[in-house]
Amino acid sequence: MSFEHPWIFLLLILAVVPVLLAMRSIRRRKKLLEIYASGVMGNRLLLGESPRLRWIRVIILSLAIVFMVIAAAGPQINGGKEKVKIRGIDIVVAMDVSTSMLAQDLKPSRIEKAKLALTDLLEKLEGDRLGVVVFAAQPYTVLPLCDDRSAAEMILNTVSVETVSAQGTDIASAIDHAVFSFNGSESDRGKAIIVISDGENHEEDAADAAARAAEKGIIVCTIGIGSSSGTTIPVKDENGKVTNKRDGSGNEVITKLNDAALKEIAREGNGSYVKATNSDLGLNEIMGQLRELSKTTSETERYTSFTPVYYFASAFVVLLLIVELLMAEGKRKKLKKA
Repeated sequence: MSFEHPWIFLLLILAVVPVLLAMRSIRRRKKLLEIYASGVMGNRLLLGESPRLRWIRVIILSLAIVFMVIAAAGPQINGGKEKVKIRGIDIVVAMDVSTSMLAQDLKPSRIEKAKLALTDLLEKLEGDRLGVVVFAAQPYTVLPLCDDRSAAEMILNTVSVETVSAQGTDIASAIDHAVFSFNGSESDRGKAIIVISDGENHEEDAADAAARAAEKGIIVCTIGIGSSSGTTIPVKDENGKVTNKRDGSGNEVITKLNDAALKEIAREGNGSYVKATNSDLGLNEIMGQLRELSKTTSETERYTSFTPVYYFASAFVVLLLIVELLMAEGKRKKLKKA
């Protein structure tokens, strides 16, 4: 037995809602009875009421919520297993989307050049899986590891400097976040992180993060995007007019490629560094090197068929709700004549 969407089990917390509401209702009714009725009058108002039946109804509602969550999680019975060959590599691209990536020393801009190169790369992946993490001051996964080319291309088209709200450049956090993306990946598959950035790192420890990844068998390669001489950063003002970005003193901000930082990251990550040009971002060169990771193929067993059984849980939910609807609060008794 397995579940298609296991994260939905987080919603099981909703099963306590009927219990909490029932407890709140009991306390409220008790207070009202103390205020407006007591003694014989209070006993007459509660005549025939069954606390046990009330709590049975609450438990039924809670169980209905539990089975509703189980149905939503997509339970399925695992079918037969067969041996499949593992080939290809898992690649997570960590793409810088800080404001400096709007610079146009690579045409049409640094970020657009990177997106175009990644789209071309999708056509050349052979048994490989691609994931994409974008980062500025904070990293964010926009594409988990997958081999769905159309989905990857669609998501890449939406990437921009607005994808991450907090500006800055923290390459170390991006590498650590990319490493986390490999959780669940087969141990026999080659793994690599490709950092695409101008290297203007506003935080420290990027090389240390690459070394930590290398210790886990993950190669970290870097692509330097931009010019060493530097250029301005075109941004839009409040009126939509394009101007060059300025600092707090009113001076134009100049962004430069930091080759040294990116080379150190690649060295600590047992990878390679490539400087992007207008004609070639450098992904093909790096992919040629990474192909060495997938020279050997191994076999593993996987489940190859699944039978969904969510309808059993759904039917039980309907049955529980019908039972709860037909249940009474209690058996009414006649008042004895005085």
